[in-house]
Amino acid sequence: MSLRPLLIVLVAIWWGWPALVAAQSAEMSLADYDRLLRATHAAAQRGDLLDLQALAGELAAITQVRMPDGQLARVDQGWLTAALAQPTPDLPAIAARLGAMIDALAPFGNPAPAGALQQWEAVFNEPPFNREGEGWLTRFLNWLFELLDQLFPDVPAIPAPDLPTAPANPAAFTPIVWVVLGIAGMLLAGLLFFWARGVRRATRAPVKAPITDDEDPVTYSEAQRLAAAARSAGDRRSAVRYLYLAALLWLDAQGLLRYDRSLTNREHLHRLRDQPPVRDLLAPVVATFDAVWYGFQPIDDQAFAHYEQQVAAVQALTKSVGSAS
Repeated sequence: MSLRPLLIVLVAIWWGWPALVAAQSAEMSLADYDRLLRATHAAAQRGDLLDLQALAGELAAITQVRMPDGQLARVDQGWLTAALAQPTPDLPAIAARLGAMIDALAPFGNPAPAGALQQWEAVFNEPPFNREGEGWLTRFLNWLFELLDQLFPDVPAIPAPDLPTAPANPAAFTPIVWVVLGIAGMLLAGLLFFWARGVRRATRAPVKAPITDDEDPVTYSEAQRLAAAARSAGDRRSAVRYLYLAALLWLDAQGLLRYDRSLTNREHLHRLRDQPPVRDLLAPVVATFDAVWYGFQPIDDQAFAHYEQQVAAVQALTKSVGSAS
């Protein structure tokens, strides 16, 4: 038996294997593609050219996106590669186009919230759709307006300006009508008074100042405390930021990375190039932080718990590295 056909098949598999692997790696789910677009958009908005080029390289490798129904959609980011190849890339124009792409993906990647039907029912059961829950004042005003309609059943419509009009008849305003109009005027004045007082109280209500970058923690424990406080207050976006700072401050305290506020996230990762295990654990933490903080991507409880585990994994690995050394 000749071995020549077998050798031909083996050579064909050898040469075709890289293309098969590249074809598989060029596919991405719609959710991951949306997160990558938001991170790239955030880098373009803040003018981080180094981070933008790195993320653009990841986007350029994607040729197909798997939609929620299982179908594959072809994508081509050649325009982004060409725009970044210019001597002076137009970052605002790139950010605007990426933002338009994110908006175009919204109908496909953002289904209606689980409580949308309950919210609709709650609104529909309130006035003016449901009049059963109206207060006594609303019912009285409705009765008053119906009474005025009965007292003036034959009030003509306002004619066109170029048509002659008849003079008003003062006899039509009986004493009862004047009493009703006086009561209505007093009620209206009272409503305006209470409305103005409510607006005045609302404008005097104390407003809690939002958390700013000037309150950045300087130690790992302080960052963890601020993250816990933000999570308890329902501000998961700030909690994500403080947990990311906690990871960087922990690495700084272990002597593995010097934390510098002037450096970008990708530059911090680049400084860990000689420590691949630590860099690989910190990379998803950086990606989630960019998507939530700069890309304003919402994060639910399950995703936040997974993010906390990623930060804890960075701390656990560096503890083992420090004990081994």
